[in-house]
Amino acid sequence: MKHSVFSGLVSAALACAVFLQSAGAVLPQVHAANTVTLSPYRVHTVNDGVFEGWGTSLCWWANRIGYSDSLSQQAADAFYGENGLRLNIARFNIGGGDDPTHDHITRTDSNMPGYTRIENGKAVYDWNADAAQRNVLKRCAEAAGDDAIVEMFSNSPPYYMTNSGCSSGANDPGKNNLRDDSYPAFAAYLAEVCAHYQNAWGIQIQSVEPMNEPHTFYWRAMSNKQEGCRFSMGDSQSRIVLELKKALAERGMQNTVICASDETSIDLQLDEWNAFSPKAKAALSRIDTHGYSGVKRTELKNAAVSAGKNLWMSEFDGKGTSGSNAGAMGAGLRLAEHITADRSDMQASAWILRQVIDSHVCAAGYNGKKNSGMPDINGNFRGTAVVDHDRNTIILSKKYYAFGQYTRHIRPGMLMPDTAGNTLAAYDPEQKQLVIIAYNTSGSTAELQYDLSEFTGSFSDAKIIRTSQTENWADAGTAAVTGGKLNASLAPNSITTYLIDGAGSNLNREDRIDLSGAVLSGSKAWRGDETVSYRNAFDGNLNTYFDGVGSGCAMADLGVVYDFSAFAFCPRRGYENRCVDARFEVSADGVSWQTVYTISEIPGFGMHVADVSAVGRYVRCSVPDGAPQNNVNHDDVYCCNIAELAFYGTPHLTEPGDVNADGSVDAADVRLLRDYLLAKETQIDAGTAEQYPEVPEYAQRRDLAKKALEMQ
Repeated sequence: MKHSVFSGLVSAALACAVFLQSAGAVLPQVHAANTVTLSPYRVHTVNDGVFEGWGTSLCWWANRIGYSDSLSQQAADAFYGENGLRLNIARFNIGGGDDPTHDHITRTDSNMPGYTRIENGKAVYDWNADAAQRNVLKRCAEAAGDDAIVEMFSNSPPYYMTNSGCSSGANDPGKNNLRDDSYPAFAAYLAEVCAHYQNAWGIQIQSVEPMNEPHTFYWRAMSNKQEGCRFSMGDSQSRIVLELKKALAERGMQNTVICASDETSIDLQLDEWNAFSPKAKAALSRIDTHGYSGVKRTELKNAAVSAGKNLWMSEFDGKGTSGSNAGAMGAGLRLAEHITADRSDMQASAWILRQVIDSHVCAAGYNGKKNSGMPDINGNFRGTAVVDHDRNTIILSKKYYAFGQYTRHIRPGMLMPDTAGNTLAAYDPEQKQLVIIAYNTSGSTAELQYDLSEFTGSFSDAKIIRTSQTENWADAGTAAVTGGKLNASLAPNSITTYLIDGAGSNLNREDRIDLSGAVLSGSKAWRGDETVSYRNAFDGNLNTYFDGVGSGCAMADLGVVYDFSAFAFCPRRGYENRCVDARFEVSADGVSWQTVYTISEIPGFGMHVADVSAVGRYVRCSVPDGAPQNNVNHDDVYCCNIAELAFYGTPHLTEPGDVNADGSVDAADVRLLRDYLLAKETQIDAGTAEQYPEVPEYAQRRDLAKKALEMQ
């Protein structure tokens, strides 16, 4: 699914996003014979449930292999190509560059060049620097095609901007290393590199991250590891974000996403987000976090959703293994556990591996330093592949194929339904394809049942693709989908992908009514609070809501009569029981109402779609007056607590001259036509005005009359 499709799905996805309340466990476990219910109407809330992709950092492997066009192209094909992992996100490291007199970074791939050098006491840009990483980036972006996303990030400022004079960190790793007077200069450096890549080399930059694991004690001057820089949480991190925003705007890149702060721990990332200044929070569009430790996945997700921010899991890998005597599958199963937890509990809209290549084999070494050598790829190792420079080849591991079970089939632009346990799912409403992926860490077959009854259409049998101890992306036949159920048998120590075509839903419908021209109205909110007005029921945001009391309603005058086919609603989160007994009503004249659907039981949070058959111009969701007459709502009075409403249908066919589309040509049509032609601003009738004092003046209805005339 390309990004042109991605944008078209967002509006439909807004009607189906959902909040998943989870316990925030570190990693999910397999439980045999479980039933997992999947729904196209209950999807992740982060980024409105839309998945952005999979990726890897190019730091540092691209710096090491980019000297070779052959190895660079092999990598682009294996990791970003159609026949490979099909990654689409590349995180590009803007090296700061260390003092050229230093020689303490011993790892062959992590000694990153900077883009400036000092000449006659001044910093000048050297655009020939970092040619190796750039060579790989261009090839990977080309292999990813239209789905490619490039994020720039920094581990350290240039050495001459630091307190220690070293890009590996401060003399005291507990103190900031960027000089107090160099925040604007460092921001300008990052922005200048981004602008050059975009304007001179044609590489579109989606986002920039100015820090990496900034509030840790890892970064010490003269370290043998890599570049690094501490930014203490709060003022220091906020300051660099705001300086970067200014520097990007000065270069015409004000629409570039700024994200932060790539902290090593999920829990620490949450603390850092809370410590940002209000202005810095406003400047940030996305929270990027690493996943090496911490358990507060759900809490971080809630913070992002509440602030209206996107959320990425921007780096994870490790040497851990899972499974029961899993052998080479152990590392891949451990990766699957983390992917599932990060996507299900944290609902990250993108998932990025630390680096796909972590080890290099080369007898001669590189720049006078020794390479790491061949790891045990059948055990616990970082990365998914090893480069043998002596043989000019890339060696792929079982972990590579395990990763591909996810990356090849859950694609950018898909919606992410809520899942549980060891399962991930993705849904493409345009192509009507449902993807289900589950892992099994036990030494015996695990049975799962998937309830797909909320999907519509004629399901095909599920195609099975599996990686196990003896298989790599193997075609494992098909599994029947019967009565809306898929019974899945997961092989021991395996990751299995199910592809189901023909899975429809109301997301596929082309008859969703555009409310942008409708006249919206409703009763007053509780205590007259405008922040919980009826308008929130139509804003496309499930995190806002209408809080009306006693005979409350949210109404839309569509201007013309519609044949309604379905209504959709989402309750206010945490108050779902208040929706019981709420009614959907339609009217031809806004006075006489017909109830066509009543909410009879407590709905879960998320959009619910009810099929109806009704004709009318006005539609509203209303609640009864008085005390609730049910056993689920124990409030003193009924409350209209609605987060979102949507309506489906097509314009009712009318006779020529029937301007208001009420089924007849009469004096009301003449008045509408007169008022439109003479631009007469007439107040609505007194009765309606008294009932709904916030209804706009007749002038707006005149505009709807114009629309009706254009349809004649």
